[in-house]
Amino acid sequence: MRRRPLWVGASVVFVAAVLLPALGHATEVVAAASEGVGAAGATVPDGPPPRGFVFWLLFWAPAAVLLVLLARVLFREQWGELRTLRLLTNGIGPYFSEFDLPDLHRWVERCAPHVWHGWRKRSFDGLADFATPECLAAAEARFAAEAREGRVFEGRFEKLLKVHPLDVRMDGPGPAPRDVTLLLRIEALATDVSRGRETPIPAEASKPAQLQQFWTLRNDGRKWRLAQVAPARGDLPPLPPAPPLPGLLDWKRPPDMTEEREGTT
Repeated sequence: MRRRPLWVGASVVFVAAVLLPALGHATEVVAAASEGVGAAGATVPDGPPPRGFVFWLLFWAPAAVLLVLLARVLFREQWGELRTLRLLTNGIGPYFSEFDLPDLHRWVERCAPHVWHGWRKRSFDGLADFATPECLAAAEARFAAEAREGRVFEGRFEKLLKVHPLDVRMDGPGPAPRDVTLLLRIEALATDVSRGRETPIPAEASKPAQLQQFWTLRNDGRKWRLAQVAPARGDLPPLPPAPPLPGLLDWKRPPDMTEEREGTT
């Protein structure tokens, strides 16, 4: 399932912008009419009395708050993506190359074919240089469970379409960039079919289509490692709160093995 399109939120904002003024005008007309009918022989005024700045401020302030809350709910993932893009582009990317967007896109482009190949072969041995040990162990356990159930996976990777960075946070003692995790939404042109051994593959399922996944990357101090892969069947669910990233002055690479050996001699 693709992310909620922008026209959904735009429609809500448009309807609110049209209905709220009309509702306010109708309320004023009804109030003026009721005032005119209440007095014997009184005439209904031609229109509502003029309203001052304070009245309109009090009238529109709740509407503005409502629109902001709706936008934060409807576009939560898009807001997170904009915030993460700004942080990677202007904050971290210029100093740590793996956070730079072109380098990140190239890393995902190199890793994605290995992911689909591993699913098809039911082995992630080819991902030893790309994934964390925990990711490899979870994949092997999943493959063993599906084999016991008689499940067969058919998949083929065609090309990477888009990479959406959605969140960046610390998930460990560090020091950063070690234990920094990056959450991505991946859009790829591929096939992904899981079926029983005796179940034929539908013709439409064998054709490449746009597929989306959530990838979680973990930095080992020098490069990215794939930590988790999950299907993206809708919008990103709310994430738990996380501590802020440390300042860049506190970021440091782990020492090289050659430097460690020189230090012990």
